[in-house]
Amino acid sequence: MLIIVQGIDRAHREIQDTRERLAQTARAAATPEQNMLGAAEQIARALASMGDVRTANSECSAELAEALHGLSFYTNISRIDANGKVLCAAIPTAVGIDASQQPIFQEAKASRGFVVSGEMRSPVTHQRIIAGMLPLRDARGRFLGAIGIGVDLRWLEYMVRANKLPAGSVVALFDRKGHIITASHPVIARALFAKTQNWSTSEGEVTSAKDDKGRAWTFSTAPILGNNVFVGFAMQEWSLLAPTYVNVGADFIVPILLIIFTWMTVWIVTERQLTRWIVYLRRIAEAYRAGHYAIRPQLDGAPQEFRLLGEALSAMAQSIHERDGNLRDAVTQKTLMVREVHHRVKNNLQIVMSLLSLQAARLRDPAAQEALKQARARINALALVHRILYELEDQNVVDIKRLITDLTEQMHEGFGGDRRDIRVMVDVAPRMASGDAAVPLALFTVEALTNAFKHAFADHGGTITVSLQPDGAGNLRLAVEDDGCGFGDEELQGSIGTQLIRTFGQQLHGSAAVHSERGKGSVAEIVFPDPAKKGDAVS
Repeated sequence: MLIIVQGIDRAHREIQDTRERLAQTARAAATPEQNMLGAAEQIARALASMGDVRTANSECSAELAEALHGLSFYTNISRIDANGKVLCAAIPTAVGIDASQQPIFQEAKASRGFVVSGEMRSPVTHQRIIAGMLPLRDARGRFLGAIGIGVDLRWLEYMVRANKLPAGSVVALFDRKGHIITASHPVIARALFAKTQNWSTSEGEVTSAKDDKGRAWTFSTAPILGNNVFVGFAMQEWSLLAPTYVNVGADFIVPILLIIFTWMTVWIVTERQLTRWIVYLRRIAEAYRAGHYAIRPQLDGAPQEFRLLGEALSAMAQSIHERDGNLRDAVTQKTLMVREVHHRVKNNLQIVMSLLSLQAARLRDPAAQEALKQARARINALALVHRILYELEDQNVVDIKRLITDLTEQMHEGFGGDRRDIRVMVDVAPRMASGDAAVPLALFTVEALTNAFKHAFADHGGTITVSLQPDGAGNLRLAVEDDGCGFGDEELQGSIGTQLIRTFGQQLHGSAAVHSERGKGSVAEIVFPDPAKKGDAVS
């Protein structure tokens, strides 16, 4: 923004300076013509001081002829009386001519100084001239006449063309009516200077106009001894202001180019020395995050800081790789040990079941045999849990559907194998639970199925339904239902099975209950948080 402000200010100043130089050139171009007319004024004043000329006696014409001799710039010198009649002249044929109707005579009559006319034709030589007149007055200021002198326009034209001016410029001599007296390029001069009628107010001003071809010109004018004859100097705007535009354009463009060059340099250096190494190290870090610790960064040619960072990453990857290997080995060993524990627990539980079976075979009391049978079923449920855990790759979770299905089949074979009229239906939703949660679920299923097989059906068959479904409130409901004979509330009070079922519900952070009505079957249910809603297995 500072560059823009400075550039605009410089443009204004340079354009103003250029316009001032143009005006000075116009005044310089007017100097030769002005000197010629100034010399004419000095000749007229010198002759006015001569008595023979002032009184217009018989020697007047001789004096004027002698004064004109050797002055090739001028065509004639004459003494005019107060009425405009030529009394004497350097050229005798001019004597007696009436100049009273000439505008310059009227202007001289009203003036006290030397006046100059526009272009006119001499009544004596019939040449194109510019006339100058010096009014003569007495001591009281009364008008006595004038001394007239004619300036040959051919000399003025020669001086206009002889001026050493800039290439492509136009210089013209014209009168106050816009009539072009002479010009270096008449066609262009007429297009620029012939349209204005009031040049007397434009001295030193710089104006713009277009020629007949639409080209823009900038020009200035300067008067020559009064307000009748002017010199105009013009140049095309593009050639006049081109250096200014170039300089100002350079003021704008060079800093911008420098900024662009600097930006590109910084970008190239940054890309070669920083960005590409950062991107490379980021890819290495992503590879390490994906577990590819064997990759090592190749940072040949990188700055020292990046090489040090790469070495640190490489050392970190090596350390992580070694630690990861140790952890894998430890996890593998732990898994094997856990599997071995489950296997041994399962074997031990099977041994306990075998011992209970042997003990039950020695007993004669049916109640004792039944108690041992029920204990064996509960131990079998625990053994089944450990067997499933042993067979799984992930030792932390158990497939509930598989667990309950296998338990139900074993219980059906153990209790209902002799009674084909008892059917068992299983409807379990797929869920995973932790090993700690699987134990109370298995024991609950064993206890509920044992009660159903033993007490639900006396002498007729029926159906036992085992279901595990979500209840819509973020919980799972595991229920064992039968359509047997049922029993009353007084039989539930103090029942060991009922107490165990409620205990299993508490272990699962839920609730358990047994409902029954005579003649309408019974339901044992447990409600606990759904592992799928919690995002992990029930613990």
